[in-house]
Amino acid sequence: MDMKKVRAELLLWLQILAGLLLCAMAYNMFLIPNNVAPGGFTGIAQLINHALGFPVGMTTLALNVPLFLLSAKSLGLKFGVRSLFASVGLSLFIDVLPLPSVIPIDTTERLLLAAVFGGVLGGAGFGLIIRGNATTGGTDMLAKLISSHFHSVSLGAVMFAVDGLVIIASAFVFDMVSAMFALISTFLMSKMIDFLVDGLNSARAYFIISDESDKIARRVMDEMERGITGLNGQGIYSGVDKKVLLCVISRTESPQLRAIVSDCDPRAFVIATDVHEVLGEGFRPMN
Repeated sequence: MDMKKVRAELLLWLQILAGLLLCAMAYNMFLIPNNVAPGGFTGIAQLINHALGFPVGMTTLALNVPLFLLSAKSLGLKFGVRSLFASVGLSLFIDVLPLPSVIPIDTTERLLLAAVFGGVLGGAGFGLIIRGNATTGGTDMLAKLISSHFHSVSLGAVMFAVDGLVIIASAFVFDMVSAMFALISTFLMSKMIDFLVDGLNSARAYFIISDESDKIARRVMDEMERGITGLNGQGIYSGVDKKVLLCVISRTESPQLRAIVSDCDPRAFVIATDVHEVLGEGFRPMN
């Protein structure tokens, strides 16, 4: 048995469990008691719970079951097992865990805190579940199903539509104030998911066009100990061949790179763009 693979698999399951606990804390302590429904199937379940009294967790699971049945072939065995566990686990954690709930709030300031902390905790939980190579179902799985049958419909459009409809519905089921705070919570949740999935691995990519490209490349490799790639390019107007340098560095190294380019060639043309993930030598390992 490969112990490295066992440890990696165990880490995935630990991330899923930690994510489920954070999600349960977000919903039970902040979102559900204060009528903040930040989209998704859990948000739909909150509305049903308020109107009919059905448990939020079990209602979420009931909504997810058809999606898992329809998506079973495309999930793959390991991803499917982890996702099924995450979906069932989230429902049980929400309904069963004896987490203390925040007292229903009667002031805007405290309601804002509930929306913020619920969004951040929920986003952290869902982010960890995604890092554990699983999903709890919901709008992302629904979006994939719809996009697979209607190729002109994007994943983002479906998810935005479902979340938007849930938030609009919460204005009628709860009130307009709850809907506005649900929008804040949804935004924070999505940002937190992006942060955990991408991590602090953001960087910057620089494209440098200069007549002193060889000199710049040598100094970057010697002084910054960063790799740099030369791309063949041609100025369309001048017809002159140019070497375009590509260098990916951390944000903190940007001033040093700009100083090197400015020193070697003040007339250089430089393009900088944000990079959300970098894998490989000098950054995060591919695995």
